[in-house]
Amino acid sequence: MQREWRDAVATVPVLFTIALYIEYLADGSTLWVHGPRAMAATALVLGLAACVLGSWVWTGAARWLSAPLGAAALLAAVFTLVTGSGVTLAVLIALVTALWVVSTVRHVRTPAGRP
Repeated sequence: MQREWRDAVATVPVLFTIALYIEYLADGSTLWVHGPRAMAATALVLGLAACVLGSWVWTGAARWLSAPLGAAALLAAVFTLVTGSGVTLAVLIALVTALWVVSTVRHVRTPAGRP
């Protein structure tokens, strides 16, 4: 088990993104989020923050699984910013969450002493 403080710190922006999205779905507006474009920008910034805070050396499965998920999340964010689509916003939130889950599981499964 190779969990570090970075996993816990990276969890905070992801959970905040999910909480904002749930509140956005319930009310249509929350804090500074008043539409799908603002929610997409928030998810993009918080997702990038989680990536920077929790990233390690990219080896093995990280290159083959996380990179395409990250690229898809970036495309979903750009598409949502351009069109304001709620469907692509949901895809963006799902991809940010999936990236966090993949990264956390990978870190837990990495044997001690390996980066």
